[in-house]
Amino acid sequence: MRRLVFTLFAASSLWGQQPLNHPDNPFDGDPDAIERGKKVYMGSCGGCHGGTGEGGRGPNLRDGRLIRRSTDFQVLNTIKKGVPGSDMPPTNLPDERIWELVAYVRALGAPASETSPPGNPTRGEEVYRNAGCANCHAISGRGGALGPDLTNIGGTRSYGILRESIEKPGDRLTPGYQPVTVQMKDGRTLSGVVKNYTNYDLQMAGRDGQLHLFQIADLTDVQLSMKSLMPADYATRLSRDDMTDLLAYLSRRTLRPADARAARERRRQGR
Repeated sequence: MRRLVFTLFAASSLWGQQPLNHPDNPFDGDPDAIERGKKVYMGSCGGCHGGTGEGGRGPNLRDGRLIRRSTDFQVLNTIKKGVPGSDMPPTNLPDERIWELVAYVRALGAPASETSPPGNPTRGEEVYRNAGCANCHAISGRGGALGPDLTNIGGTRSYGILRESIEKPGDRLTPGYQPVTVQMKDGRTLSGVVKNYTNYDLQMAGRDGQLHLFQIADLTDVQLSMKSLMPADYATRLSRDDMTDLLAYLSRRTLRPADARAARERRRQGR
């Protein structure tokens, strides 16, 4: 019990005491302020936290629970005062610059649907269709099954991770979508993505659009791959405007449309 109390006390000291009516971030969701905050981040924070918040000497700011569960006021206090006993020093930046930095850090990990991404989502839907995304991905029950369902992608992924997933699909494989090729005893070869794999059987969503269940005893070879089936050339194949509009469209794919005030209140409460 003493250890738990000490841990909670240390956490409280780390973030600083929070007034009951602590201020909102005046730049919350402001694209221009977020861009200014990005410049401050790249000059002062990126060396430890990574150029896009992916982490390094400092914690991951995109996926880390620390940011998502902290209020904007707590993040501001941490930036202002630094973290004792760590490599993170205090800063003498004025509060206005720190608030802009907080807005950028928050945007790194916030669901895309809660931000205000640039671009034309209507045109982005056209890009989505023309680029063949629906061949592998489904939205609201329409589309393929070789890639993750995108119905709620804007409500579960940040804008930065959405962009990374399109531009660098091989950097991370979503569980349940690892590519596989199987060789059967009758000589046939099928490929797709693994849905379930044990010592006795293998379930696969095939490129033919069918769900296949194999007994391992009926296979002569199983080849798993760490290379995503998603084309790796979208970053060059799509124009800058096409990419921006596509991301605007995907950012709005959510089962529960973002309520800006509700999102702000969750940040105030650190939830």
